[in-house]
Amino acid sequence: MIIKLDKIPEQGLHLTAEEPGDILGLEDDPAFSTAGPVRASLYAQVVDEMLIVRGTVSAEIRAECARCTQMFSTTVVDSGFLRDYSDIQEVEEVDMTESLREAIILELPRFPLCDEGCKGLCFQCGKDLNDGPCGCSNGDKRGAWEALDNLKL
Repeated sequence: MIIKLDKIPEQGLHLTAEEPGDILGLEDDPAFSTAGPVRASLYAQVVDEMLIVRGTVSAEIRAECARCTQMFSTTVVDSGFLRDYSDIQEVEEVDMTESLREAIILELPRFPLCDEGCKGLCFQCGKDLNDGPCGCSNGDKRGAWEALDNLKL
């Protein structure tokens, strides 16, 4: 998204943009991929020889659930997008593409979940517990860390 500074009136300018999802650079990411364009609804204003841009940036993303490893779609939103560009005296336009990319990347969830109630995978057999119980014994299922419970410190 390129903002032409001579097109911004003194009172500011509302802008909407849609950039292709590939600006996010997620092609080689195993946990995330783009599922649609990056959308921006912004307000740009020049104040004291500085361009200030604020608004909302969003993108449709496909993510791998941290519990069950299934891919799901979600919308990532930065509703507090705010950038300022101070060196605009001798510039005719400002390219916002990298700022839009950064806003979405920083909003990607660290541990994406397909659903808050996702039961994950059985730690013994790997069955997706969202599809129903597995055939493993109903004994103590504390997991791989259970040896730590027996440590005497």
